[in-house]
Amino acid sequence: MSGKNKDDATLPLNLKKIAHTENGVQRSVAALHTTWKDGRCFTKYTAFLVNGEEPVGDALLEQWANETEWFIKDMKHLLNLEYHKFWSTIVHNATALESVVSFMQNALPFYLVPVLKALDNDRVLPLYTAAHAHVFRVICRLTTVRESATCWMEPEFYGKLVYKHFIVTVPFLFDLISVYSRDNDAQIARILDTVLQLQPKYIQDLKHGLSYLLNAFNIIQTRCESELADANVSEATLNDLTLYAQDCSSVLVQLVTVSPTLRTICAELGVEFALSNFYDNVLIVLYRNIQEVNRQSRYLDALNDMRVELLETFRSVLSVQLEKIMDGSGDSLLAADRFIGILTECLANSVFVGDYKSLYDIEDDLAIVQVGYQSVDQVKYDFIQKAYARERPKQPAAPVASAEQQERDESPATDGARLSEEEQRVEQNVRYIMELLPDLAVEQVRKVVRAYDNVEQAVSVLLEQDHAASGPSGVPSSGGDQPHIPADPLDEFYLRTGIDRLNIYDGDEFDVMVNDKVKGIIKKGKGMPGQPRTLTELLDDKSHVQQMRHFYRQYDLIAEQEPDDDDEYDDSFEAMAESESRHVKVAKGARNALADAVDAESSEEEQESEEEQSEQGANRNGAMAFCENPELARKRYEERLNSKYLRRHGSAAAGPSPKEADVRGKPKGQGQDAKVLLNRRHKNEHKATSGNHNRKQGASYKRNRGMLPS
Repeated sequence: MSGKNKDDATLPLNLKKIAHTENGVQRSVAALHTTWKDGRCFTKYTAFLVNGEEPVGDALLEQWANETEWFIKDMKHLLNLEYHKFWSTIVHNATALESVVSFMQNALPFYLVPVLKALDNDRVLPLYTAAHAHVFRVICRLTTVRESATCWMEPEFYGKLVYKHFIVTVPFLFDLISVYSRDNDAQIARILDTVLQLQPKYIQDLKHGLSYLLNAFNIIQTRCESELADANVSEATLNDLTLYAQDCSSVLVQLVTVSPTLRTICAELGVEFALSNFYDNVLIVLYRNIQEVNRQSRYLDALNDMRVELLETFRSVLSVQLEKIMDGSGDSLLAADRFIGILTECLANSVFVGDYKSLYDIEDDLAIVQVGYQSVDQVKYDFIQKAYARERPKQPAAPVASAEQQERDESPATDGARLSEEEQRVEQNVRYIMELLPDLAVEQVRKVVRAYDNVEQAVSVLLEQDHAASGPSGVPSSGGDQPHIPADPLDEFYLRTGIDRLNIYDGDEFDVMVNDKVKGIIKKGKGMPGQPRTLTELLDDKSHVQQMRHFYRQYDLIAEQEPDDDDEYDDSFEAMAESESRHVKVAKGARNALADAVDAESSEEEQESEEEQSEQGANRNGAMAFCENPELARKRYEERLNSKYLRRHGSAAAGPSPKEADVRGKPKGQGQDAKVLLNRRHKNEHKATSGNHNRKQGASYKRNRGMLPS
């Protein structure tokens, strides 16, 4: 029996069973079971400091001290529990894990711990230090798989246990790093490696967590752009933004520092550009604003520390690509391109690039890239090499006693060499600009080049200069510092005449407020003036009639000038008319357009009335109309239905008279008859008994007859 108990003691926690007597009945219960949990209600930790600037009252400190003492007692009690009771309490007693997490969430980060020393209370710092230490021991026990030969659990079971019951989460790890990483780097690294090794699902969760952290960087940047736009921003707002930025950046910095796995994940997510962008648009902006408000602020030192840490973190993440190149793996070329691409992308942040160049020498890194993979793009390589090249330190100048002594000590040879080098640079820039702008004067270009060291800026100034601001030799009299804007002639005119200009369009030929008739076309509504506005006007276009009037008008002139040849003319005209009428009859009996046009021109005084009559005649004539008159089509359809009904039943259809089936009634507001209301009700109740329309059939009917379906 003793041997069996000894074997049971060495079993892992997930397989071990312990004898338990309840109500006189003894049974074996699993070691990880709710039976063994401690029913104690564990105390939660409460915080009293936010940023260390608000004064804390004695009563509040006394209350915090009493609650923290109870919290420390609970942590000691949790540590003193047996192995199976400890884990049963963590899994089945929610208040135990909540108590530990409450300290992680409300504890001071490492950069605010020195504030505790400034408080006038001797109990605060010792109590906080004790709580800090006991919680860390609980965390170490939570992340330890084997405590002894009899207290352990299988690694696979442990990985599933902490992940399923949310004992270790990504926010928990982030808080752990923020609170404990500075003083316990080795232990934090062991905890992270153990958790990631035993439960690979945490790697995907950490990727999501890092994505949210980078999103927090964007939120801070957005707040800086919106809140710092106001010139009267308060110092409290700046300090709040600084603490927010310090909290987020410290977590990312420590993640990269303590865990190589997380450093590789950061390289996969591409946090390099986010770091450089955060450096330029948040840290530098906050530093300048706080310096303007309070030069003695302690947050300036915090921002300087963050700048150095972010540069080191950027360097650490960037070195992942160098390690891949040195390993000679299959993605060496990809790593080399990625390395150069990161540096190229970060060039948009000039302050970050300048600080990075001053802190690190990139020549060795580029040499590794070129040696590791020869087929890297040489153009990109040379560009990055020049962009990140360190500036040579200038020699310190000797103290100058006086200008006369300097001129006397300066040798003519050195002075001549310096001047010749400067002149060569100027002449080279002048030749370059003259190739781009050959129409400019050489003296003008040379003067501007001497005033500006940058060639691009000199070209911009030359393009902005105006000849009106130039001297007699073409050189700008103002030195090219400000672009010349010529005076408006209308301003001088109104100044002489005494008329005030109400707006910039006064006197303009297109000003509709002054001129009744302006040049051009003023478009109002749909379409252009003179063009059809509706579909009916477009289909009823008679412009061809107006175009042919002058042609048919010639027949009247010929008849007046040649009265003697009446017979011959009449014969020819009748023959032509007869042939045309024969042609028109073949085309579905269309009327003779020539005869109608001649009749329409019988009198110029009745021109408009005859046009209307011709249009009405065209509508009445189905052969000449573009489409059939719907009114006639409906009438013919009704007649066909009546005749069909008459053939079948021998009498006409007896339907209700329009007066009896009236549903329209009188105009609104004049009252309706009872019969109309009854007809409306009857129509509304029986409108769904049978289909009274077929949209597809109706559309086909209209389309076949040249009409447009509604």
